[in-house]
Amino acid sequence: MTEYKYISTVLNKFDLPLEIKLAVPKEENFDQTILDQIVKQVDIQVKKYDELFSVENRNSFLSKFQDGDETALMISETFREVYEQTITAEQMTQHYFSSYYNGKYDPVGLLNGWIIDQLFNQYLIKLLSVDNIDGVSLRCGEDVRLASRPDIDFNWRIAIKDPNNLDILLATYFLKNGAVSTSNEVHSLRKESSNIEQVTIVTNNTLDAKIWSSAGISAGTNKFPQFIERYHLTGMIVDKNLGMENFRDGFTDKVALK
Repeated sequence: MTEYKYISTVLNKFDLPLEIKLAVPKEENFDQTILDQIVKQVDIQVKKYDELFSVENRNSFLSKFQDGDETALMISETFREVYEQTITAEQMTQHYFSSYYNGKYDPVGLLNGWIIDQLFNQYLIKLLSVDNIDGVSLRCGEDVRLASRPDIDFNWRIAIKDPNNLDILLATYFLKNGAVSTSNEVHSLRKESSNIEQVTIVTNNTLDAKIWSSAGISAGTNKFPQFIERYHLTGMIVDKNLGMENFRDGFTDKVALK
């Protein structure tokens, strides 16, 4: 069985750490310049996203949009795409996910997943064609996108911690490809009475994982199981009273959450 070493670097994204990690066979040599070049490209792109979506920068498109200037929708394809994604997410989740939870348009609840997908697809996935790189991963907070070479037996290990005690491991996912998002914060004005403390979603892309993990917190104990079944979701819930509940492709390991 192949043993691996993990080579990583961390960038700053909107004051959050963005970690690029590569899985390399332990006995093989690795050309660090390959990672250095990717890091430079990712860093440049992240700065471009920051110029568009920073709420701290009063000259960003997002700040101006919050002040009523809709020019961004007409001249920035990227801003328009994110805006349309937030509208779709709100409709799909019946507004349990919302980009207006601060009273102004702020796509922060979706943006993390969207940016990870964009960077991953543009810069990281191609590294799997490089010799001695068997896996690539991009993480920001509790959102992660990952992939591995199709011709090898390598899986990424994603640990899910107890929201009330980070020293306690609740579950571990072993994934060859996919995305995982864990949320315990509400990104919506609409929130049901609920005992749900944390939601983890496992799916193909970080955008969808982020939307549904956030929506699950807002939709709550009685409503979220309906979304799980309708959209064939996979992941887990941490409920204050019932503890942990797993679900896979729309089916849960309990009859109901009440």
